[in-house]
Amino acid sequence: MGRFVRRRVRPINGDGSQVRRVERFVEHNVYNKVPLSTCWESTGKAPIGVRWVDVNKGDKIHPEYRSRLVAKEITIDKRMDLLAATPPLESNKLLFSWAVTEGVGFVKGGKKGGTKLDFIDVRRAYFHAEARRQVFVDLCEEDDVKGMCGELVKAMYGTRDAAQNWEVTYVEFMSEVGFVSGKATPCVFSTKRES
Repeated sequence: MGRFVRRRVRPINGDGSQVRRVERFVEHNVYNKVPLSTCWESTGKAPIGVRWVDVNKGDKIHPEYRSRLVAKEITIDKRMDLLAATPPLESNKLLFSWAVTEGVGFVKGGKKGGTKLDFIDVRRAYFHAEARRQVFVDLCEEDDVKGMCGELVKAMYGTRDAAQNWEVTYVEFMSEVGFVSGKATPCVFSTKRES
């Protein structure tokens, strides 16, 4: 796991890392630039602040920094509806056990008759999830335009409902392609094998 490093250094190691990340925001249409007055008229308050969070995915000798622009939306109340499911370790263990148990997930002598497990990690997952509520954020220094802010089109790290937006997106996709969400763990999916 990477070590979090908070800093306002730009660009990191002189390689333009943060500038490239802003280009990713534009490429994925994360927000539309709108006048600050739109934010004030819609919400009655200023846009949510943002900051860069830099993570060293390497080590001290071979640093590999990744920058992520995150919103600084502060939790002021408990809302259980904002939680997104995460598979417990026990479900992974159970699936592995089933997959290698003869007669359950493994057919002796047959490569095509067994159970297939697939664990998926999506890069920049939140950039694929539509924002489901109106949220305005400050523009980062690298993309700042005087008198403007960003109205989110996609989920953004640091907003309270980002994980839930991603969950809705991947559940809809998995359902569309024929998978069924688990009853005990909704982020574990299954499908019947075609004969």
